[in-house]
Amino acid sequence: MEAKQGSGRDDRRVRRTKQMLRSALLELLREKSVDQITVTELTQKADVNRGTFYGHYKDIYDMVEQMENEMFQEFSDLLHAYPADALRHGLRPILQDVFAFLQRYGDVAAALLERDRDTRFLEKLKGMVAERVSLEWGRLYQFSTPKEQAFCLSFLVGGAVGLIQSWLEGGRKESPEELAALSEAMILRGIEGLNQPR
Repeated sequence: MEAKQGSGRDDRRVRRTKQMLRSALLELLREKSVDQITVTELTQKADVNRGTFYGHYKDIYDMVEQMENEMFQEFSDLLHAYPADALRHGLRPILQDVFAFLQRYGDVAAALLERDRDTRFLEKLKGMVAERVSLEWGRLYQFSTPKEQAFCLSFLVGGAVGLIQSWLEGGRKESPEELAALSEAMILRGIEGLNQPR
């Protein structure tokens, strides 16, 4: 019993330490790129010793990668929580969850976007959305050819990720509900337009 209680305290301490390090890293990422951040300045800002840092991470890049991986794993779980049948009733629930997720991780995502001038973070985000949507898209909507479906997917995913980027960079002033409604309207109008006589 005592071992379990001690283990629980240890887990809380580890979570608290990681949170302090992450908060400090986000502050530094607003000022400089990741390659300019040293372990010494990070641990000083977080009020954590260097040995503790190295107990969790190999270096700053490893820390950033772990943060990204955790964020993208949760995002992947969110996307897979909606089967095609659920999306037949509208896209707003999943879009609202996506924007709520991004609002929760807004500081991390905004810092990574600011840092990631080569758009690697954005490309990964696009790839995850595209992979998920492409699995269900054909079941939900009619396309003349596979090429038309691919073009439509590319256009919509690029637009959605661009909207996300603008929202994050603009300080996330609009609510997830507002963004979900706007996104759903633009997506569905675009797809409906494809099914009109041309």
